Amino acid sequence: MTKPNLPVPSNQVSPATTPDRYETEYMKADGAMLYRIKARAPWQLGALIGLVGGGAVLAEVLAGSYYSLLAIPVFLAIILLFAILRVTVSEGSVNIQYGLFGPKIPMAAIESAEAITYDWKKYGGWGIRRSMDGEWMYNMPGDGGSAVRIVWRTKAGKRKVTLVGTQEAPSMAAAISKAQQALPGGPSTPELPPESSVD
Repeated sequence: MTKPNLPVPSNQVSPATTPDRYETEYMKADGAMLYRIKARAPWQLGALIGLVGGGAVLAEVLAGSYYSLLAIPVFLAIILLFAILRVTVSEGSVNIQYGLFGPKIPMAAIESAEAITYDWKKYGGWGIRRSMDGEWMYNMPGDGGSAVRIVWRTKAGKRKVTLVGTQEAPSMAAAISKAQQALPGGPSTPELPPESSVD
């Protein structure tokens, strides 16, 4: 039975595509690659940042201060840095990169991964966000409030919750589940050190 060709959101790249240069060099897979997605920021977001930054620089220049021209490369760097969210699921890990930032989560450390619907107001918008209860969100505008919620533990046993916003949340969660099933002994809750505390 073949998988139907589902429409891909306009700011996202199909999981079937080949890795780009950044992924090849900095997001090396642990074993076979099961899933990948690359979400681009809508051009409107970059235009908004540029408009706000450009307006501030122009106001300073008109006021006679030219030091603000030094801010132009900073605004360009911010736009480029946060223009792409990449996520890969391989046999050994889930790698999340928003610009240059994000965790690489060992598959054996994952307790659960599920597709959920979230309220963006809980995280205060888009980008890399932390909620009041300590959950980290990596998302772009256009995910429709859909995400994968990953509960995992660090080597020290600290519980972490990481969410990735994507319209393809069920597919990503299924890929993580497939990788967990392939682990020696199947999916299991990672053992905690004797003195670790659970959040």
